[in-house]
Amino acid sequence: MKSQIRLLFFFFVSFILLVDGIGFAGLISDFHICRNPVSIAIFWLIPVVFITGLQIFGKKFIANNKPGFFAGFYVFTGFFLAFYVPKLFYTVFLLLEYIIKLPAYPLFRIFSEAGAIGKFMMGGPLNFISMVVLPLSIVAFFVIIGGIVFGRFNFRVRSVEILSKDLPPGFDGLRLVHISDLHLGSLHGQQDKIRKAVGMINRESPDLILFTGDLVNNLAEEADGWTGLLSEMKSRYGIFSILGNHDYGEYYNWPDEESRMRNMDRLIRAHDASGFTLLLNRSASIRVGSEEIFIAGVENWGLPPFKQYGDLGKALQDIPTGAFTLLLSHDPSHWDEEVVGKTSVQLTLSGHTHGMQFGIRTRKFRWSPVQLKYPRWIGLYQQGYQYLYVNPGLGYIGYAGRIFIPPEITLVTLKKSTQEK
Repeated sequence: MKSQIRLLFFFFVSFILLVDGIGFAGLISDFHICRNPVSIAIFWLIPVVFITGLQIFGKKFIANNKPGFFAGFYVFTGFFLAFYVPKLFYTVFLLLEYIIKLPAYPLFRIFSEAGAIGKFMMGGPLNFISMVVLPLSIVAFFVIIGGIVFGRFNFRVRSVEILSKDLPPGFDGLRLVHISDLHLGSLHGQQDKIRKAVGMINRESPDLILFTGDLVNNLAEEADGWTGLLSEMKSRYGIFSILGNHDYGEYYNWPDEESRMRNMDRLIRAHDASGFTLLLNRSASIRVGSEEIFIAGVENWGLPPFKQYGDLGKALQDIPTGAFTLLLSHDPSHWDEEVVGKTSVQLTLSGHTHGMQFGIRTRKFRWSPVQLKYPRWIGLYQQGYQYLYVNPGLGYIGYAGRIFIPPEITLVTLKKSTQEK
């Protein structure tokens, strides 16, 4: 683990110095003001700050730091992305500009003049590409910062209606709140923000609350101080939950398997303390009079490299054939692989993708880079009488922000239908 961290540190330091070096050459070529000592000092202060930050967080990571580490590290990562994604964008186009200008520079000049490589990169009249790309890079910087400052706690309620002929009449109009991917370690110290989300959930007066996994990043103790707040969520028929891939603690450097299993036991107790009924490859039922619907929950089931703990057959074994069934499955890949066309499950609820915390979502158009891995990455999907809803999550991981994919509380209303859409 230590050698891997050191290798990553070396990679990122090399990346920072390379991007900043090329970017600086371009800026002093296009802007004379960048050549004065004050501008140079300010410019190179930024990589020094980030290299120092990488060293500090790297040492903490090696030391297996506790929950507060994640919150600080992901904010640091967010600012790192804000500074270096635009710089990388600018640098790539700057290099393209240098390549275009290459024929105008005889090869002998590169070797014959003192400091010629710098002059070669800086000189020439053709600076059009970098001058156009620079404003776009500045816009990208502010968009990423905006995702941190405004996007990560911009909770939204999104309403969806599901029609099913299999829904018993007594459950017509049942209101479900679907939430996912809290990642409490990332939210360390942000209880007031999540209290706002809890209030929004309760104002919807849900009949059921369903949570589709990733309560924590790795450690069960990330839930310490949260269970009381989470237990404030109220619904008529209770709160049901499952585990996500992060809940198994497999991205953490445990001293042994026994320690990881103790962490799992503690996490299961955290679900209970939060008022959640955890469904580990099993089902539960909700009854209204003589009518009944079922809620099944599988453990995490994902495509490689994610492990497949979920046992759908076991989760559905106590459910009568044709009964209206809600399935909670963290990874939406599971729907295509084992659910749709292979079971009679009418509605599956998933999370996991986060919508990559970056994308475009309108009524008629959805796009995010995450769709390259997950074709069903956000919102509602239907195939015949079977539905899948993918919630982009309430929390975040990696980048402490969200860009045009806000944290979501999904209100699902079940409606009795005599025929499918």
